[in-house]
Amino acid sequence: MLIGILLALLVILVVVGVVTSIWRARACRRIIAAPAGETELVCYGGVMCRALMTSGTLVRLDLMDWGVRMRGIPLTRWLVPQWEARYEDLAIAELVRTPYSRIAVWFRLRGEPGGMGFLTERSRDILDGLQKHEVPVNRSVEMIRNVAEMYSEQR
Repeated sequence: MLIGILLALLVILVVVGVVTSIWRARACRRIIAAPAGETELVCYGGVMCRALMTSGTLVRLDLMDWGVRMRGIPLTRWLVPQWEARYEDLAIAELVRTPYSRIAVWFRLRGEPGGMGFLTERSRDILDGLQKHEVPVNRSVEMIRNVAEMYSEQR
């Protein structure tokens, strides 16, 4: 009887944890009416936003002929939010790093606070691709304490 109650409690905690993670990740989602387009560069890495930070290669970044698309790989699409932006909507792409992460390319939108970060070893390739589309880039790496700093009003 006690084992059954503990098992039921464990299942409830796992379900609540998964639902909470999905709900928090959806807060970072940004989907636009983007055309199919041609892919110019594909990179795999992690994502960082206000509500989520992943590591490894759970996220795919595509530089398309129209803009940028980040999304989870097939196994993680339910957890990783899709994020899209046209090149003309990007104010800047800059490099940031927390004490416990690798370098991320932070995509900041014009007129909107925050943005989205993509953790990768291929930041140079991404910045080169963005520059071809006249997106301003900052190649110096800024150390931040946490992702919340990227959403502050002082930036």
